[in-house]
Amino acid sequence: MRFLFFSYLCFLCLALHAQSRYTTRQLLNGRFKNDSSYIYSLPFETGKKVFLIQGYETIFSHKGERSLDFKIRKGTTICAARAGVVTAVRQDSDKGGLKPENLADGNYIIIQHNDSSTAWYWHLKKNGVLVQEGDSVQEGQPIGLSGNTGFSAFPHLHFEVQGRDATGNYTRLATRFYTQHGPIYLSPLRFYRTRR
Repeated sequence: MRFLFFSYLCFLCLALHAQSRYTTRQLLNGRFKNDSSYIYSLPFETGKKVFLIQGYETIFSHKGERSLDFKIRKGTTICAARAGVVTAVRQDSDKGGLKPENLADGNYIIIQHNDSSTAWYWHLKKNGVLVQEGDSVQEGQPIGLSGNTGFSAFPHLHFEVQGRDATGNYTRLATRFYTQHGPIYLSPLRFYRTRR
């Protein structure tokens, strides 16, 4: 069992090393042909159609960061994009806006996966967290309700994955998703439908 675990870690490190050689644009264009990175589910109920308003490294508020913004209605069910353990939650805020002080106002859920990476779900509505710290969750399980808290101009879900890159630095990682177009890196200003 220990051998299998270490083999998996070596495999993961090689995949991250290969992925880190490519820019976000090259990943989106399919340049990374031997992609063995984990494939996530869109963080919504199966069949849900969503609009990606901001993608990786877009200029409005994602400059230099690999994170995604899905434009959805307030109260939309948010689901775990991958199985893991809930490590942190916040749901007591009802504040949102584009002022610097709003950066500290967001409600969120953080889930740690079995490879130590973490998924961050932001801007949830007040009292919109459906899980507790320490809960184990399955992929596709409802975990929260979308909102407009924190640094946010309109209701949406900010989603990102953080983990270690090839050099051991903890950073935001580009992630592929199951969609109606197959497993892909998402591009902004497009609609996607949740598939599992």
